Amino acid sequence: MWNLKHFAANLYRQYELVTCINMFEPWEKKLINGFVLLMFVLLIFSSCVYLPSYMDTLLDVITPTSGTSKVPDMVYVPQRISSI
Repeated sequence: MWNLKHFAANLYRQYELVTCINMFEPWEKKLINGFVLLMFVLLIFSSCVYLPSYMDTLLDVITPTSGTSKVPDMVYVPQRISSI
């Protein structure tokens, strides 16, 4: 158990050194850490909510269709722009 505490303390020290928050006052550290934690939670939440549908759409576009197609009749076809 001591190794786990030591490892976590070492990781936090590295985080403080990399982000340079080791020179701030304690209330400033809490404010910055709260903001970083909030951004991390929002990133995880949005990944869980939106990423599955984006990945499903991407896989539908990338994988070849075998007979049945989920893609509508209108398919994007890139065209050359003719110069005037």
